Amino acid sequence: METTKYKISELAEAANVTVRTIRYYVSKGLLTPPKEDGIYSYYSEINLKELKLIKAYQEQYLPLDVIRDKLLNHEVEVNLDSKVEDEISNKEQLFRKVMVIPGIELSIREDVLDKAKIETLVNYIKKVINNI
Repeated sequence: METTKYKISELAEAANVTVRTIRYYVSKGLLTPPKEDGIYSYYSEINLKELKLIKAYQEQYLPLDVIRDKLLNHEVEVNLDSKVEDEISNKEQLFRKVMVIPGIELSIREDVLDKAKIETLVNYIKKVINNI
């Protein structure tokens, strides 16, 4: 259960990025949008972790479109560097988003299933959908 809530300026300061960068990442699908709308919107620890992962990938000179794909499929590589490894050790709140078919996405908490089980689940869901 997360308790820390960040205004956009607070998140920018915590992640050492600009507010503009956060808005850009949200618009490009790199960062999960804030909860709520307008002046009541807030970001969470998950957003801070996402920003740290983005920065770690950028340090590996990966382009933003590749980073976005990795984040959407949550293909975090353990051997990138210690910053990413630190984030993986805190993965209890990170979710893997898997595209089942166009228009249907599955979100699975990282610590629930391993990659092989996720693939099995996705294949099963595809079979069910094809039989409807």
